[in-house]
Order: sequence, then C-alpha cells, then structure tokens
Amino acid sequence: MAKVDIDVVQRVLQENGVDVRLTAEILKQIRDAAAEDAVEREKPVKKQHLVLVSEPEEGLPKDLVGWVVQLPEDDDPRDVAGKIAEAASAFNASPKGQRLPVKSFGDACQSLPAKALKERYVWVKTREPVRVIAVKNTLGRRRSAE
Repeated sequence: MAKVDIDVVQRVLQENGVDVRLTAEILKQIRDAAAEDAVEREKPVKKQHLVLVSEPEEGLPKDLVGWVVQLPEDDDPRDVAGKIAEAASAFNASPKGQRLPVKSFGDACQSLPAKALKERYVWVKTREPVRVIAVKNTLGRRRSAE
C-alpha cells in the first residue's frame, strides 16, 4: 500500500471544500491508525552467533564439523541443542516427519524447516556442516634484520 504524507491529505481535503472540523477529525483518525500501526511492529530481536560442534562417535576426531546458529542475545547458549531436539521431535510427529524422519542432530540442522526452528527462536545459518579448525591466538612476530 502506498504511503501518503498527512500534509498532502490535508491539502487535498481543503481543496475539495471539506469542512474544517471534518478535516480535523479525518486527520486525527489517520494519525491514530498510523500510531497503532507503529506499535504493532515488533523490534527485531538482537541475536548472538554460536557454533555447535558435532561430537564424534568414536575416539579423537581428525576433523571437527559444526553448524553456525543464531539465538536471541538474552537466551542461554546451553539450551540451543535442546531447542533443536524439540523442533526435531515436533517435526517427526508431523505427517511429513513420519514419512522422512529426522534421525540425528546433523539431519535436524540440515533438513528441518526454518519455520520449525524459528518458533523456538533458533536460526541455523549454515545448513551444511562446516569444518572447525583450532588456531593459536598469537600471530608470532618476525624479527627484523638488524
């Protein structure tokens, strides 16, 4: 829907000979409706990023993989895995989930519909697992030739 400035509406009403009191009432109703519209919109949720690393089934892994997810800034990051598991359980209870059930955490991150995760305030940013590589937090300095 096109947005029109209230001053333009007022000018058009005056040019068409609408009574001043009626014009004021119409403009008041427009302002009230615009204020209600502004109140109805929610502010976007501030989110934090988190990397969920897949725990290997056997021994020490050669390569770690994980998924980048977002959750609201105020949420506890330790609850994310549980929220994804809840979304997977709810999905498996649906008709589509009964045909194509989610069997692992990786399956849940890759194939759950975004809507099912969004209802639990979790957003998976990387559907495919990404490699996780540990690095030292120092850059090391080169010694200049003296």
